Amino acid sequence: MQQKRIALTHQKIARYRKDWHYKIAHWLVNNYDFIACEDLNIKGLARTKLAKSILDVAWGNFLTKLEAVAVKRGVWFVKVSPHGTTVNCSNCGHKVPKTLSVRLHECPQCNLKMDRDENAAVNIIKKGWQIHGVGLIPSACGGFVSGQPVKQETSEKEYVQLSLF
Repeated sequence: MQQKRIALTHQKIARYRKDWHYKIAHWLVNNYDFIACEDLNIKGLARTKLAKSILDVAWGNFLTKLEAVAVKRGVWFVKVSPHGTTVNCSNCGHKVPKTLSVRLHECPQCNLKMDRDENAAVNIIKKGWQIHGVGLIPSACGGFVSGQPVKQETSEKEYVQLSLF
């Protein structure tokens, strides 16, 4: 009896989390035309001291859902390498090493002072732009002409065979 209660509680929490992930994904897609995130090694991070917190919020599941919603709605979604996003200055590119306890980014080269996470976010956006370019023209299928997969929907039940040659 007790095991069934625990199982139902876990199921309820999982459903709440799934619903929250989809709500946040749709909100992001509705409000932004370009979404960039770090391509984190979540399995590797799950072996650290923060494992319980990382696994509890289900980052991997959220990113999968976000990418699916973005592709379906024709929003540009990019995963970038996390290397250097927190240590490089977003203004001048100078490397500013810091420990995790330091929450402020202070660049000695250009005197930029900003929150460490905000600096990383700017670097992630810039990397995303560099990887796939800026100002891509939307294709007729609803996606972007960068090789990003798109879900093609047609109004008629007519099949079209596409060929590269």
